[in-house]
Amino acid sequence: MIPLPMRRLKRSIERWISGADPIILMYHRVADIPVDPWGLAVHPVRFEKQITRLKRSRRVVHLHELLDLERSRTPSEKPLAAVTFDDGYHDVYLNARPILQRLDCPMTLFVTTEIIGTAREFWWDALARVLLEAEYLPDSLTLHVGGKDCHWRVPPFSNLQGRDRVFREIWGALRVLPHQAQRQLLTKIGIWSSCDLSAREMHRAMTAQEVRNISDDLITIGAHTLTHPTLPAHSADIQFREIADSRRACEEITGTAVRAFAYPFGDHSDVTVRAVREAGFELACTVDARSVGHNPVPLTLPRIYVGNWEADEFQMRIEDPSL
Repeated sequence: MIPLPMRRLKRSIERWISGADPIILMYHRVADIPVDPWGLAVHPVRFEKQITRLKRSRRVVHLHELLDLERSRTPSEKPLAAVTFDDGYHDVYLNARPILQRLDCPMTLFVTTEIIGTAREFWWDALARVLLEAEYLPDSLTLHVGGKDCHWRVPPFSNLQGRDRVFREIWGALRVLPHQAQRQLLTKIGIWSSCDLSAREMHRAMTAQEVRNISDDLITIGAHTLTHPTLPAHSADIQFREIADSRRACEEITGTAVRAFAYPFGDHSDVTVRAVREAGFELACTVDARSVGHNPVPLTLPRIYVGNWEADEFQMRIEDPSL
């Protein structure tokens, strides 16, 4: 009998010979939307082509199975992949779910729990709605952010590049704030712009019933905090509450154990990772754009962002995430 260390070495050499490391793909939305400043949406037709191409070249498995299956994979077997979605947009339920079911492709959905079933949009969508979609706005905006007044000149709608610059600056200012401060500032922006910021059907989050319905043998639920904060910008206590309470909320909605977590924006520190471990998660995903190496750290797994790409570009980019 070959000693265990030698068997492990042999298996590692075989995996190296067999080629590709496993990959974890990161999606957010499957929809056709007119304004998408962060490139979160993949058109449903393109999504189906991407998943078809992915299944042709790789074996797609559940995220929680990926590491164990990679350790036992032989050179004759396809390389592995896992598919994940962040946030909990309704269009994932409406558009992605039937495609995944038809193609028998497992997926993990990381849910931001406090927005589930509400009449609000994610704050970044509400902000984009005002600055990138509203044609007529006052020509200046002042917000009290982080203890100081911040002023912006707002270009006319004809200057979309200028509008986009202002959007990204305000997005950056709001991103690190506590959730309640974000909500208050968005309310002020809504009043300033005379825009209705209640959730539009194409941008809303899932309802609790939709989260329950989507959770099955093919689609598993993971946690993505309560309010989608930039976790390292907050105290250890707040980080732990956001992480642990989101797990409990997901489990209450689905009635199943939740094992995986995704860091909002991919941001994490040693304190954040420790909070994820203390909250009882087995796996956690970042947004580090690379394949899963031979010695992965389960609480900082890399993921490859997927954009609204045609199948050939999709294939090229998942094979070389540095592109």
